[in-house]
Amino acid sequence: MRQVANLLATDLSLGELFDRLTKMLPEHLDSSVVFIALARPDDQHSIEYFYDHGEIKRYPHIVLGPHSRARAVIGTGEMIWGNDPSVWAPQGSEPIHKDRPWTNDTVSAIFVPMKAGGSTVGCLSVQSTRAGAYTTDEVELVAAIGHYVGVAVENQRMYQTLQRTAEYDVQTGLASYSKFARELDETVASATSLRPATVIVLDIVNFSAFNEVYGYSEGDEVLRLVGDVLHDCEDGNVVCARYGDDVFMVLVKESSPDEVDPFVARLDKRLRALAYVSRDQTIPVSVAIGYALAPLDGGTRYSLISRCVDRARLSRREGCRPIRVDDPSASPLAGTFSGIETIVSALLDRDPYTRVHLFEVNAMAKLWSQHNLELDRDALAMFLQASLLHDVGKLLVSDRILVKPGRLSTEEYESAKRHAIYGRNVLALQPGWDEVAAIVGQHHEWWNGRGYPEGLAGEAIHPLARAVAVLDAYSAMVSDRPYHRGVTEAAALAELQRCAGTQFDPYYVERFVAWREALTETR
Repeated sequence: MRQVANLLATDLSLGELFDRLTKMLPEHLDSSVVFIALARPDDQHSIEYFYDHGEIKRYPHIVLGPHSRARAVIGTGEMIWGNDPSVWAPQGSEPIHKDRPWTNDTVSAIFVPMKAGGSTVGCLSVQSTRAGAYTTDEVELVAAIGHYVGVAVENQRMYQTLQRTAEYDVQTGLASYSKFARELDETVASATSLRPATVIVLDIVNFSAFNEVYGYSEGDEVLRLVGDVLHDCEDGNVVCARYGDDVFMVLVKESSPDEVDPFVARLDKRLRALAYVSRDQTIPVSVAIGYALAPLDGGTRYSLISRCVDRARLSRREGCRPIRVDDPSASPLAGTFSGIETIVSALLDRDPYTRVHLFEVNAMAKLWSQHNLELDRDALAMFLQASLLHDVGKLLVSDRILVKPGRLSTEEYESAKRHAIYGRNVLALQPGWDEVAAIVGQHHEWWNGRGYPEGLAGEAIHPLARAVAVLDAYSAMVSDRPYHRGVTEAAALAELQRCAGTQFDPYYVERFVAWREALTETR
């Protein structure tokens, strides 16, 4: 027993421990067979360590049959033994080697449970070909050894669980950062300009607000959605990891330079299709993407990750389009904004959704005006300016409301509606911007007088405000927002036509639809 205790106290793997134990027991007990069977949650209990007439078999994975004595011990947690098969197997014994039943020569046998923490983790069996081979003292010795071996098994399993927890993220099953870092260091060391490694940082936009609105269990579901996409990407050349609360990383170990952008584009497409679906709404999951190549963009883990994080930050500003450069050229603005450059800069940095929306409305205003809007020089200048500045009042709306991932409460909606007044007041303070201020203040007025903030109707609304209202509504419908998934262009145009004469000026709806349909025909 002292030898067994010393053996169990050594720092050995289970395989080494069981090898020595199955060799040791035959030296002290009459045993032609010694085996250790381990319990499994799926009920496929199996013999994993086997001393068979002088031969040691490690990991034979022999599944215990339905009438196995070892299976019965694992099931009941009670010892079975006897010096004659009629005692320990009154219904007949089941051969270990089912394909060679003639090798079943055991006469005396001991089957003891291996227990730990109140659970049976396996069965230790010692068997002899001789009748009357065991005394009660020897049976008690085997039972004690079985107990200690059970504790050793449980300790090893706990260690393996802790080790896996350190290596893999519990929430998503992806690699942990420490495991990813080792892979990245090894990969960067061997990367070349012709066979570069690609590092990608993925940042879920507005994730903390999502947790606040829907709760952390729903936030965990969003993490799993992203994790599932990344699992699908993994193979021997692609490793994915969770880097932080809402940040993930991808490593493509080796590829040709012209394969990088298509891979990122495919990943981006998969991520853009994600959405959190509740009972009454669908919330898009927006993921910013920044990526870099080694050794072209950096030769160390730290430089590459730093560069990717910076580019992911730029990606957020650019509506989550993947960014591979450090200073992406800003989309050109249509119109002149002399004297209010600081306001424009602050507005475009307000949040990624506002930025993309304003660039889109501004670009559409330019193209639409060239197609079928007869605007003179001054009207065109104001139209382009108002198309970009119509949401300038959102600078004074709180983040909690503006980027809330879901429907606003009545109070929050009333607060958000004030952005029209805020925008008018901000621009009215700037010399020479009075008429643009009026357009901005009226772009949520309705043709039938049911809009806000003043309930103006028909011709009382500035004509350019009526045009901006159409652009604003169309962009809002087709784009993903924190609170809804964008609709198709056809659906958005149909909605504009449905609301012509109530919310929108029918003239501008007719002009806008004609322009969009002409674009479709030329595509």
